[in-house]
Amino acid sequence: MPCRLCSEAVAPLASEPPLDGYERCESCGYVQLRRELLPTPEAERARYLLHRNDPAEPGYRAWLGAFMDAFEPYLRAGVEILDFGSGPVPALGSVAAERGYGYAPYDPFFAPDGDWRSRAWEAIAVHEVAEHLAEPAAAFAELAAALAPGGVLALRTRYQPEGLEGFASWRYRQDSTHVGFFSSDCLGRAMNRLGLIRLYDDGREIAIYRREGSRA
Repeated sequence: MPCRLCSEAVAPLASEPPLDGYERCESCGYVQLRRELLPTPEAERARYLLHRNDPAEPGYRAWLGAFMDAFEPYLRAGVEILDFGSGPVPALGSVAAERGYGYAPYDPFFAPDGDWRSRAWEAIAVHEVAEHLAEPAAAFAELAAALAPGGVLALRTRYQPEGLEGFASWRYRQDSTHVGFFSSDCLGRAMNRLGLIRLYDDGREIAIYRREGSRA
Protein backbone atom coordinates (compact mmCIF):
# COMPACT_ATOMS: atom_id res chain seq x y z
CA MET A 1 0.00 0.00 0.00
CA PRO A 2 1.26 3.55 -0.69
CA CYS A 3 2.11 6.25 1.79
CA ARG A 4 -1.04 8.07 2.85
CA LEU A 5 0.90 11.34 2.99
CA CYS A 6 2.84 11.39 -0.30
CA SER A 7 1.61 8.27 -2.21
CA GLU A 8 5.09 6.77 -2.57
CA ALA A 9 6.10 3.22 -1.61
CA VAL A 10 6.18 2.09 2.00
CA ALA A 11 8.05 -0.72 3.74
CA PRO A 12 7.34 -2.56 7.02
CA LEU A 13 8.78 -0.65 9.95
CA ALA A 14 9.66 -3.89 11.79
CA SER A 15 8.80 -7.58 11.67
CA GLU A 16 8.17 -8.10 15.40
CA PRO A 17 5.68 -6.65 17.89
CA PRO A 18 5.00 -3.96 18.90
CA LEU A 19 6.05 -2.32 15.62
CA ASP A 20 4.94 -4.92 13.07
CA GLY A 21 1.70 -3.02 12.47
CA TYR A 22 3.49 0.04 11.05
CA GLU A 23 4.89 1.09 7.70
CA ARG A 24 7.45 3.77 6.91
CA CYS A 25 7.45 5.72 3.67
CA GLU A 26 10.68 5.19 1.79
CA SER A 27 10.44 8.68 0.30
CA CYS A 28 9.13 11.12 2.93
CA GLY A 29 9.65 9.17 6.18
CA TYR A 30 6.02 9.29 7.35
CA VAL A 31 5.11 6.34 9.60
CA GLN A 32 1.58 4.97 9.31
CA LEU A 33 -0.47 2.25 10.92
CA ARG A 34 -1.38 -0.43 8.39
CA ARG A 35 -4.76 0.26 6.84
CA GLU A 36 -6.36 -2.95 8.11
CA LEU A 37 -5.50 -1.91 11.68
CA LEU A 38 -7.10 1.54 11.56
CA PRO A 39 -9.78 2.03 14.22
CA THR A 40 -13.42 2.14 13.16
CA PRO A 41 -15.25 5.47 13.46
CA GLU A 42 -17.19 4.00 16.39
CA ALA A 43 -13.98 3.09 18.20
CA GLU A 44 -12.52 6.51 17.48
CA ARG A 45 -15.51 8.35 18.90
CA ALA A 46 -15.57 6.18 22.03
CA ARG A 47 -11.87 6.87 22.63
CA TYR A 48 -12.29 10.63 22.20
CA LEU A 49 -15.09 10.66 24.75
CA LEU A 50 -12.56 9.42 27.32
CA HIS A 51 -10.39 12.52 26.86
CA ARG A 52 -10.40 14.88 29.82
CA ASN A 53 -9.54 18.15 28.15
CA ASP A 54 -10.65 20.62 30.80
CA PRO A 55 -9.71 24.20 29.88
CA ALA A 56 -10.00 25.15 33.56
CA GLU A 57 -7.18 22.76 34.56
CA PRO A 58 -4.05 24.93 34.96
CA GLY A 59 -1.57 22.53 33.35
CA TYR A 60 -3.78 21.88 30.33
CA ARG A 61 -4.54 25.58 30.01
CA ALA A 62 -0.83 26.41 30.01
CA TRP A 63 -0.24 23.79 27.31
CA LEU A 64 -2.96 25.35 25.11
CA GLY A 65 -1.49 28.76 25.88
CA ALA A 66 1.91 27.67 24.58
CA PHE A 67 0.30 26.75 21.27
CA MET A 68 -1.45 30.13 21.06
CA ASP A 69 1.82 31.86 21.99
CA ALA A 70 3.41 30.32 18.87
CA PHE A 71 0.38 31.01 16.66
CA GLU A 72 -0.43 34.56 17.78
CA PRO A 73 2.50 36.46 16.19
CA TYR A 74 1.15 35.49 12.76
CA LEU A 75 -2.51 36.40 13.41
CA ARG A 76 -4.37 39.58 12.61
CA ALA A 77 -6.06 41.05 15.68
CA GLY A 78 -9.55 39.64 16.24
CA VAL A 79 -9.42 37.15 13.38
CA GLU A 80 -11.69 34.09 13.55
CA ILE A 81 -9.83 30.80 13.96
CA LEU A 82 -11.17 27.55 12.54
CA ASP A 83 -10.38 24.76 15.01
CA PHE A 84 -10.23 21.69 12.76
CA GLY A 85 -10.83 18.59 14.87
CA SER A 86 -12.03 20.48 17.94
CA GLY A 87 -13.04 17.33 19.85
CA PRO A 88 -15.86 16.81 22.36
CA VAL A 89 -14.77 19.85 24.42
CA PRO A 90 -13.54 22.76 22.24
CA ALA A 91 -11.02 23.85 24.85
CA LEU A 92 -8.87 25.88 22.48
CA GLY A 93 -11.82 28.20 21.95
CA SER A 94 -11.80 29.53 25.50
CA VAL A 95 -8.09 30.39 25.29
CA ALA A 96 -8.51 32.02 21.88
CA ALA A 97 -11.53 34.03 23.06
CA GLU A 98 -9.61 35.37 26.07
CA ARG A 99 -7.03 36.74 23.65
CA GLY A 100 -9.67 38.47 21.55
CA TYR A 101 -9.99 36.01 18.67
CA GLY A 102 -13.14 34.61 17.12
CA TYR A 103 -13.53 30.86 17.15
CA ALA A 104 -15.29 28.30 14.96
CA PRO A 105 -15.11 24.59 15.91
CA TYR A 106 -15.29 21.73 13.45
CA ASP A 107 -15.16 18.04 14.32
CA PRO A 108 -16.59 15.15 12.27
CA PHE A 109 -17.99 13.55 15.44
CA PHE A 110 -18.84 16.44 17.76
CA ALA A 111 -19.27 19.59 15.63
CA PRO A 112 -19.93 18.22 12.14
CA ASP A 113 -21.25 21.32 10.39
CA GLY A 114 -19.43 21.37 7.07
CA ASP A 115 -20.15 25.02 6.27
CA TRP A 116 -16.52 25.88 7.03
CA ARG A 117 -15.67 24.56 3.56
CA SER A 118 -17.57 27.43 1.92
CA ARG A 119 -15.35 30.09 3.50
CA ALA A 120 -11.81 31.33 3.02
CA TRP A 121 -10.08 31.35 6.41
CA GLU A 122 -7.29 33.59 7.59
CA ALA A 123 -6.41 31.22 10.43
CA ILE A 124 -6.80 27.46 10.93
CA ALA A 125 -5.66 25.45 13.97
CA VAL A 126 -4.98 21.71 13.70
CA HIS A 127 -4.23 21.03 17.35
CA GLU A 128 -3.37 17.43 18.24
CA VAL A 129 -5.33 16.20 15.21
CA ALA A 130 -2.85 15.32 12.44
CA GLU A 131 -1.81 12.07 14.15
CA HIS A 132 -5.46 10.92 14.05
CA LEU A 133 -5.91 11.43 10.30
CA ALA A 134 -6.36 8.21 8.35
CA GLU A 135 -5.94 10.17 5.10
CA PRO A 136 -3.60 13.06 5.93
CA ALA A 137 -2.89 14.06 2.32
CA ALA A 138 -6.58 14.55 1.57
CA ALA A 139 -7.22 16.42 4.82
CA PHE A 140 -4.23 18.73 4.35
CA ALA A 141 -5.24 19.46 0.76
CA GLU A 142 -8.73 20.42 1.93
CA LEU A 143 -7.33 22.68 4.64
CA ALA A 144 -4.87 24.35 2.28
CA ALA A 145 -7.71 25.04 -0.16
CA ALA A 146 -9.74 26.60 2.67
CA LEU A 147 -6.99 29.10 3.52
CA ALA A 148 -7.29 32.59 2.12
CA PRO A 149 -4.16 33.94 0.39
CA GLY A 150 -1.79 34.86 3.18
CA GLY A 151 -3.79 32.72 5.61
CA VAL A 152 -2.00 30.83 8.38
CA LEU A 153 -2.24 27.17 9.40
CA ALA A 154 -0.90 26.10 12.81
CA LEU A 155 -0.37 22.44 13.68
CA ARG A 156 0.57 20.62 16.83
CA THR A 157 1.55 16.96 16.57
CA ARG A 158 4.54 15.36 18.26
CA TYR A 159 7.36 14.49 15.92
CA GLN A 160 8.70 10.95 15.70
CA PRO A 161 11.54 9.99 18.02
CA GLU A 162 14.67 8.64 16.37
CA GLY A 163 15.29 4.90 16.17
CA LEU A 164 13.05 1.86 16.51
CA GLU A 165 13.65 1.53 20.24
CA GLY A 166 12.53 5.08 20.87
CA PHE A 167 9.46 4.63 18.68
CA ALA A 168 8.53 1.34 20.37
CA SER A 169 8.54 2.89 23.86
CA TRP A 170 6.94 6.19 22.80
CA ARG A 171 3.71 6.73 24.73
CA TYR A 172 2.30 8.94 21.98
CA ARG A 173 2.32 5.97 19.62
CA GLN A 174 0.31 3.85 22.04
CA ASP A 175 -2.97 5.78 21.76
CA SER A 176 -5.19 3.55 19.59
CA THR A 177 -6.40 6.55 17.57
CA HIS A 178 -2.91 7.84 16.73
CA VAL A 179 -2.42 6.34 13.28
CA GLY A 180 0.25 8.45 11.58
CA PHE A 181 3.46 10.12 12.71
CA PHE A 182 5.45 12.94 11.17
CA SER A 183 8.90 14.39 11.29
CA SER A 184 9.43 18.11 10.85
CA ASP A 185 10.88 17.41 7.41
CA CYS A 186 8.08 15.21 6.05
CA LEU A 187 5.41 17.59 7.35
CA GLY A 188 7.18 20.54 5.78
CA ARG A 189 7.47 18.84 2.42
CA ALA A 190 3.79 17.87 2.47
CA MET A 191 2.81 21.47 3.13
CA ASN A 192 5.18 22.81 0.47
CA ARG A 193 3.49 20.63 -2.14
CA LEU A 194 0.23 22.40 -1.25
CA GLY A 195 1.70 25.88 -1.66
CA LEU A 196 2.24 26.53 2.04
CA ILE A 197 5.49 28.00 3.31
CA ARG A 198 6.84 27.36 6.78
CA LEU A 199 7.02 30.34 9.12
CA TYR A 200 7.93 28.55 12.34
CA ASP A 201 8.82 25.11 13.67
CA ASP A 202 9.87 24.40 17.24
CA GLY A 203 11.48 21.08 16.26
CA ARG A 204 9.25 19.12 18.65
CA GLU A 205 5.53 19.51 17.92
CA ILE A 206 4.38 22.95 16.72
CA ALA A 207 4.68 24.27 13.17
CA ILE A 208 3.13 27.31 11.47
CA TYR A 209 2.55 27.59 7.71
CA ARG A 210 1.22 30.34 5.46
CA ARG A 211 -0.55 30.06 2.13
CA GLU A 212 1.30 31.97 -0.56
CA GLY A 213 -0.22 35.29 -1.62
CA SER A 214 -1.18 38.51 0.10
CA ARG A 215 -4.09 39.14 2.40
CA ALA A 216 -6.92 41.20 0.96
